[in-house]
Amino acid sequence: MVLDPQIAPHNQAAWAFTDGDDALAMAGFLNARVGGGEEVAWVEVVPLARRLNNKALRYLDRWASLAEETRPEDERSD
Repeated sequence: MVLDPQIAPHNQAAWAFTDGDDALAMAGFLNARVGGGEEVAWVEVVPLARRLNNKALRYLDRWASLAEETRPEDERSD
């Protein structure tokens, strides 16, 4: 999903989803709530590269860590 650069910092202008329906739902939500009905987010389908660069891997790893930290303690993986 791509966000209008006027509302998102450069490093948050694109979000990756593995499910197209999830991406469309998030774009629709952002367009309704943030954009007031105007398109500020849209979905673009791109092929996943065979290898991710280190910057992308660090970014994904950080999001995974944040997701783990926000889960209730009894649901966390060991």
